[in-house]
Amino acid sequence: RARPAGGERGEGLVHAGPGEPPPGAVLVVRTLAPSLAPRLPALAWLVAETGSPLSHLAILAREMGVPTVVGLRGAVDRFPDGTRLLVDGDTGRVETPDRAGEESVA
Repeated sequence: RARPAGGERGEGLVHAGPGEPPPGAVLVVRTLAPSLAPRLPALAWLVAETGSPLSHLAILAREMGVPTVVGLRGAVDRFPDGTRLLVDGDTGRVETPDRAGEESVA
């Protein structure tokens, strides 16, 4: 079950590939690896398949104002690069805009 790790609600495009994410991107990753820390300032949101709201990277993201959702299994496969997502770091909801209000994926 996806868990909120802090932040607000917002919308952005998924960046799931290698390289630097564009400003305002939603970074979707399998794990909250420490190597992601330098990418945090460019992100609007962070979604991870694993992790805890108390993990080091989740805490860093929260302190840097990057809303984060952790524990969303299959996120990398569900949300390919370029997918528009609504992310709520306070509730842990992650959904595509066309499904907003109908059914949450998390």
